[in-house]
Formats: sequence, C-alpha cells, structure tokens
Amino acid sequence: MVTQTERDYFQTLFRQLDTDGDGTIAQVDLDQLVQGTLLRSGAVPGSERWRRITDLGNRLWDDLRAGLDGDGNGTVSAREFVTAYRHPEFLERTAIPFEVAVLEMSDEDGDGRVSVTEWLAWQRAKGLPVGEALAEFSQIDADGDGYLERSEYTQYLETRYKS
Repeated sequence: MVTQTERDYFQTLFRQLDTDGDGTIAQVDLDQLVQGTLLRSGAVPGSERWRRITDLGNRLWDDLRAGLDGDGNGTVSAREFVTAYRHPEFLERTAIPFEVAVLEMSDEDGDGRVSVTEWLAWQRAKGLPVGEALAEFSQIDADGDGYLERSEYTQYLETRYKS
C-alpha cells in the first residue's frame, strides 16, 4: 500500500515528467525533459555523456510503457506511473540508474562528486526552492562532508523508494 507521503512524492515526480501538463507521460515528455536537462547542463550533443543520459531516458520510457500502458494508448497515467515505481525491478533496473545519471550531470568540475554549490545550481534549474534543495542535500550527504557521491545518492534513492 502506498502511503500519503509516497503518493505526494510520486505525484510531484509525475508532474515533473509530464512536461506538457496534459496528465499523462508520453515519450515526447521524457525526450523534452532529458534533452532540455542535457542542454542546461552544458552537455555536448552527441557526446558520451549525452548518449548515456539519452539511453537511460529511453529505457525509462520503454519500461514505463511496456509494463504500464494497459490500454495501449502510448501514454502512462499518474496511476500507472505510481504502480511502476512500486516495482523493485523497475526501480533497480531503470529509475535509480536514471536518477543517478541525472545527478552526475550536475558534477560540473568532473571530480566524481557533487558539491553543495553544484547541487544548488542544478536544483534551481529544476525549479526547486533553495531551502528545499539544501534540506534534501543534507539528507543525502550521509557522511556530512559537503559532497554527494554516487554511492550516497544511490543509497538515498533506494531508501526513499523502498521504504
């Protein structure tokens, strides 16, 4: 059973992915989100980074559509979306790797970790208020060193999705 907190989180995530606001997620929504994010991050079209994130975005769409587009209309409703995020195999194979790849895009200096400054810049670009972004950073930064590493973020996501 999905708790109200989980439902609120998934609905927020759904709204972020539903880029045209029509109440469904279609491939064009994910394409716009991924390509826009890549452009804002300074990724070079056709680069390895660009291809990797695009491939993960395509896998996210394929997995959502294949498992949840019950009526075959080529879109995923909010209800179908929440159902996908409750499946461990979807989380492990698709959702978590996609979100980790998106985090890595905010690593502007390429040192393999995301500083609070890099995190805030990225979250502001996504429209998240600074206070919320800082609070989330503090939750994720398990060792309190002021940086987010892949393992910390992965653990945070696993806990967040599987709790």
